[in-house]
Amino acid sequence: MNNRFVIIASLILNGLIASHANDAALNDGAGGPEPIGWRPGAESIIQMKSEHLDIHFGVKKTKVIARFTFLSHKKGGSAIQKLGFPNASRSEMDGDIIGPIENLVSRVNGETVEAKLVEGYYREILKPDGSIFREKVDKPKTENYDGSIQKHAWYVIEVEFPEGEEVIIEREYDCPTGIDSSMNAFFIYETRTGGAWRDEIEKLTAEVTFADDVHTEFVSFDPNDEWTWSENRSKATLIWENFEPRTNQERQYFQVGVLDLAQVKRFVKENEGDVPPLEDWISGWKKVHSE
Repeated sequence: MNNRFVIIASLILNGLIASHANDAALNDGAGGPEPIGWRPGAESIIQMKSEHLDIHFGVKKTKVIARFTFLSHKKGGSAIQKLGFPNASRSEMDGDIIGPIENLVSRVNGETVEAKLVEGYYREILKPDGSIFREKVDKPKTENYDGSIQKHAWYVIEVEFPEGEEVIIEREYDCPTGIDSSMNAFFIYETRTGGAWRDEIEKLTAEVTFADDVHTEFVSFDPNDEWTWSENRSKATLIWENFEPRTNQERQYFQVGVLDLAQVKRFVKENEGDVPPLEDWISGWKKVHSE
């Protein structure tokens, strides 16, 4: 039996489903907005009070409309802050990234604004409280440079935050859905970037609507037990309240995934006799996600 078939079959049957490992390609657009240009070592003066994520999840493509509510804590006038939305496919992040994001639209209080692509090399500075700040540096002269230095890229907008007024920032985009060698499609969203904003995030709401190519009986979540299904199982909702991503490790990301049943069927048909039959793949998936 071909070794490649053995490895893939083992992943399914033994439950070695690891979306963050080297056997996965992550979706771009997974990171929330970061404050860009703030003083290293200090939180931004701006608080990200809440975020609402409207996610239309498909096996091949995912559409996201993200709505963030910000509030300035500066006294005596407006605050000016640059917001950067990570563009992972143009960075040097570990692991493979499926990208780039497409059809990007940015809005401030309902008005469309242009987002500028900014990229460069930055040294990551890890603080005792677990937060990460980035210091801009010159491009290294050799490829074998300090591991704390990486290339990063953001779509950046500059926003004025009037004293005491909430500012609504929206980001709408499409992205290829992530994939792994277990034939799972997945979308991951990280809240860790929210740790650099002031104070806690008062509320996060993620509403996931499933496309027609998603077999909802094979949907999985991480965290697994905090989602609420709609009555017809066309939609699932996650709500987190009053959390600090810097210190609350259980609130640093969420993920929704589904077994790509069409791909599994094609693979089994094309390699009949060399891989487990379809019913074994399905029973293996169910065993993993019942544990």
